[in-house]
Amino acid sequence: MLKHQIINKFKKSFNFDKNQLSRGIGIECEIPIVEEQGSAVSLPVIQQMFLYLGRIGFELEHDDYSDLIIAAKRVNKKSLANFDYPTDTITTDTAYSTVEVVLAPQANLYTIQSELNKLLFLLKTYFDSQNCLMLACGIQPLSPPSRKLLMPKERYCFFEKFSTNHIIPKSKGADSSLLNTTASAQCHIEIGLDDAILATNVLNALSGLQIALHANSPIWQGKIDPEYKATREMIWDFCFPDRCNQIGIPPEFETIENYIEYLLNFKPLLVKRREQYFQIINKNTFNDFLFHQSPAIGRSLSGKKVRIEPQPNDIQQLIPFSWFNARLVPKYGTVESRMCCQQPQSEMLTPTAVALGLVENLEAAQNLAKIYPLSKWRKIRKQTAQYALEATIDGLSIIPLLLQFLDIANEGLRKRNLGEEVFLQPLYQRIEQRKVPADLAIEVFKNHGMNAFLEYVSFKKEAISNQPEISKHIVHF
Repeated sequence: MLKHQIINKFKKSFNFDKNQLSRGIGIECEIPIVEEQGSAVSLPVIQQMFLYLGRIGFELEHDDYSDLIIAAKRVNKKSLANFDYPTDTITTDTAYSTVEVVLAPQANLYTIQSELNKLLFLLKTYFDSQNCLMLACGIQPLSPPSRKLLMPKERYCFFEKFSTNHIIPKSKGADSSLLNTTASAQCHIEIGLDDAILATNVLNALSGLQIALHANSPIWQGKIDPEYKATREMIWDFCFPDRCNQIGIPPEFETIENYIEYLLNFKPLLVKRREQYFQIINKNTFNDFLFHQSPAIGRSLSGKKVRIEPQPNDIQQLIPFSWFNARLVPKYGTVESRMCCQQPQSEMLTPTAVALGLVENLEAAQNLAKIYPLSKWRKIRKQTAQYALEATIDGLSIIPLLLQFLDIANEGLRKRNLGEEVFLQPLYQRIEQRKVPADLAIEVFKNHGMNAFLEYVSFKKEAISNQPEISKHIVHF
């Protein structure tokens, strides 16, 4: 009975009708924040950022566990009326030094660009006053990974308990501390039940091609990574090596039921009771926790043990831990694309444009995914994280495949008849020049050093569209 309830509720979340509604498009835009010399910004500067946003009309949210301000929210009047989440949110990612802009769902890429610019303008104004830089790249360039950078939300504090110490010594955290350095450009595409599994399979299989075009995290810990141009993507593999079934490209799913069953076979993670998280410690899988007759034992961060009775909503705690390159998100009724590094300031929506174009042209995208088995697509993911456009497949250049991939996304956007295919032009230019943002960043760093690199990847206020309707709210520090 409980599994039946879980499956039905999951299915009902994906109720988008592409024949009647405008497809909701949301973005999660992560931005590393650093001091002028490149070190990660301090936590007090981020807390002051929230207070600044509160003074200009945002509603502030505090964390029950740490009592810190963790988010600032404001209703977006241009959000789609058929969507239940009409608020723009400015928060942080795992690290307090990674500011995350979560935009309310919009109907097209032009509106997203306009609404995103409004929020970037506010953030740039504040960080300029603090002599801090917003970086258009996928990783902290100087500060090493450690628990010092962790935003101490209760859920994030559990990450070390699931991780190892193969890379990061215990004195500085755990291997999960690597996540405290990364910044991605993620998006949500509203999807109906009929297309949900197909879209997830396609976006996962083809994720290596997205990575090739968007690699932008080669400079970290003050030097060039000797192995990866998209270091951010591979960090997930390093953080949780005993949870590889939760990371990267999962198996191809046949049905929603098959997808849910796969999630339920994860090792037990967290459940929430009365606003407090507990780690399940006496079950082998989440499936065992939900459907086994013997009692489950949960342990809090402080070590307190309690008996936990399973509830249908507990599966919601599994969704954030399905670290696939693309995953279904029942909370929003979307498929989420998650594999791209943050992009240069003028090209921040290219990952969203690709994902949207593929979803709008699913049959052609599926045919492309079928040319290789999933095992080869997984190898392509790692190859492109290493070499980007210089990756090869069976000894041949990946470029022809990337052009085919982009053309499919381009045709999908053309079908929308909104002129959104212009957002893909930077990617065609990258292929023509044989350089992605990582390649350009490496050139600047090699030739001119860290300060020049920081200047190169920093957000520029003059590049953000003038927003007269918000300029009157600017406060001076």
